[in-house]
Amino acid sequence: MEDALRALVDAVGLDVRYGDEVLADDERWTLDLGSTTDHVWVASTARTEVWLRRGGDVWVVAPGTAAIVAPGVPVTVGTGPDRSPAPTADDAWCSPTGVHLGTASFGPFVDEALGLGALVHTEPPEAPHEDVVLALAHIASLVGGRWRASRRDALARVVVMTVLGDNPPSFLADASLTPCIDRLLDGGDPVPIDELRRGTGMSASTVRRRFRATTGCSPEELRRWFRSLALRAALAADDADPAAVAAHAGFSTTSSMRRSLRRVRAPDVRVPSAL
Repeated sequence: MEDALRALVDAVGLDVRYGDEVLADDERWTLDLGSTTDHVWVASTARTEVWLRRGGDVWVVAPGTAAIVAPGVPVTVGTGPDRSPAPTADDAWCSPTGVHLGTASFGPFVDEALGLGALVHTEPPEAPHEDVVLALAHIASLVGGRWRASRRDALARVVVMTVLGDNPPSFLADASLTPCIDRLLDGGDPVPIDELRRGTGMSASTVRRRFRATTGCSPEELRRWFRSLALRAALAADDADPAAVAAHAGFSTTSSMRRSLRRVRAPDVRVPSAL
């Protein structure tokens, strides 16, 4: 699943930035993030419980875990269910809370490809995640100094990818298909069914049936959809030149590109079908 998920994230596009650690002199605080245009990631060290409010929804991020919150609705981060004053810190004595924040900017087809929902978090939700704890510890050690910002961003990406890995799209839910989907998304050329089923112990008809039941697509439809992500993202850009996009993708005309895109069928990313 990791190879397929990484391929999906690369195709969708992901830019992760580290924001900062919340500093607060008081034990109780509430930080208003407002209505953001990017996803926000929130992570806590093994000592601090975080309450997230997005509109009317409330979640608790346990110590040592992380969460990603969808944009578009005002978000607050705090130490409890009730609203407290904004965090303040005396410059002469900084008070780190162990709560770290940042942004995750996805491409335009994140909902179609990943189906994240309003909030996703590491699993199980109450258990500290070793990768999150280690990444935050390393981030905390990179205070000041030249070139540290890029390293913090790289560690923030580890946190975000950890959350995504615990919340894959539902068409990756069937573990028996994982090798097949990994191979399918690995290259641009069609993959023969015998190559897809290599090492799975399943017949060609079983592989096709499981693809249809789990993804809602045939193997070829899933491959065509995956290849369309980068193409449609290029077309969605403000300065897109359809003719140039078509030529770069290997189409002779924009009409042939449009016909190909009309054949694209997206997989089911939210609710896996029964096998």
